[in-house]
Amino acid sequence: MDDDLSGRRDPSSGHSKDLLLGHIRAVRDLRDQRRDINADIAARKKEARDQGFDSTKIEEVVRWMEKCDKHGRETMDEAEALYEMYRAVVDARGEDFDSIMADARDRALLKIFAPEDQLAPQAPTRKQRAVTDAMAAAHMSRMARG
Repeated sequence: MDDDLSGRRDPSSGHSKDLLLGHIRAVRDLRDQRRDINADIAARKKEARDQGFDSTKIEEVVRWMEKCDKHGRETMDEAEALYEMYRAVVDARGEDFDSIMADARDRALLKIFAPEDQLAPQAPTRKQRAVTDAMAAAHMSRMARG
């Protein structure tokens, strides 16, 4: 029985050798097909460039369409709106946050995607202040002892 198992694991045995060669040939054929497809894509992009289109933007649109197929159009629209909102914050250059977040959609997206702790800093509670004070007193006591 051990001879049978070791024979199946040995790539030089008849059946295993055929399986391995089959996998190698299949992968090689797929890689050849991929090269052919990539050449077709490059030729199509060159044709678009020759007609005055931006092939890089065409590629971006194709990737966007693939993401829409995968995630759904509504999810992609929300992601784009969030991106635009973040970009508006970066481009604001000194404007206050309320003037940047002009419409209700921006505020709704911010509420959905931004953690609450980033919306407005909250003052520490009485319990938090007491803990902080106790930790500071303990630290001072340790420093005084040397």
